[in-house]
Amino acid sequence: MLLLGAMGCGGSDGPAGGSVPTLGPGISPTPTAATGERYVTIGFWSDPTCTGPPANTNRFPVHYGDTQCYSWPGRSGANSASRFACGDGTFSYTQWTTLTCSGGQNPAGTRKTTPLTGCTQDVPPTLYARVLDFSGCTTSVP
Repeated sequence: MLLLGAMGCGGSDGPAGGSVPTLGPGISPTPTAATGERYVTIGFWSDPTCTGPPANTNRFPVHYGDTQCYSWPGRSGANSASRFACGDGTFSYTQWTTLTCSGGQNPAGTRKTTPLTGCTQDVPPTLYARVLDFSGCTTSVP
């Protein structure tokens, strides 16, 4: 996946006019208290051990919860995600092959759960994922 930018969809704009900045390796997002924004960063590797620098990263808006759609252009075309959820050492979301969090691949939407430690095979099966920054799930924002 290549994170070039993002926009809100499904009737709601994303932060700062619909754009989420690109996050490079080693950069940790900080929740924004004024807006309640919280993010989890996932790294993607072609190596099943998820070692070394990730090939790509994506910064998912935890604060979107079940009600908003996050979208980004990817290497294979349009991508979007919804239904963000923090678990015990995991982060889950549903990924779509459209920019609208609906339709697309059959079955529509793929539920993904990524661990904080270890490495999990992603979709497509040549990608592997691990949470790099879990602060959006652990930081309370008033």
